[in-house]
Parts: sequence; C-alpha cells; structure tokens
Amino acid sequence: MADKVTLSLNPDTLARARAAAERAGMSLSAWMDRAARREALRDAGRHQDEWLDANPDVRDELDGFDRLADRLEAGWTDLGDAA
Repeated sequence: MADKVTLSLNPDTLARARAAAERAGMSLSAWMDRAARREALRDAGRHQDEWLDANPDVRDELDGFDRLADRLEAGWTDLGDAA
C-alpha cells in the first residue's frame, strides 16, 4: 500500500513528467515514485562518497577488500556457462 501525498509542481515540470510517464508506459504516480527513488538513491550515494572522503582509512580498507575479491574471483568460472 502506498502513502498518498499532495505535491505542488511547476506547470512545465508537470507537463514534462506526464509526457515522460506516457513514453515509459507508466502512470504519472508510478513514474514520480521511480524518479523520487532514483534521486534519493543518488543522494545516498553522494552522502556515502562524502563520508568515505572524510574517512580515508575506511575507503582504503574497502578498496583492499575489492582488490582481494577481484583476485579470488579471477580463478572462478561462471557456472551459468556450463549449462
């Protein structure tokens, strides 16, 4: 169940959103939900990057883990290819 909210949009923004929703084959509500979700995730990513920039020791540890995972995965084969 979705929460209902009232939004005030610039008429041009609303027209563009309606057109984009129609092109996507979505209701305006579904399109707005997707757009808001995408922007919220982008914002969370920016916030995470800012935090990691302020905590370089954590970024270094994560980068080291990524390098280790890449080395370990290099010797594996994709089981999907065996089918």
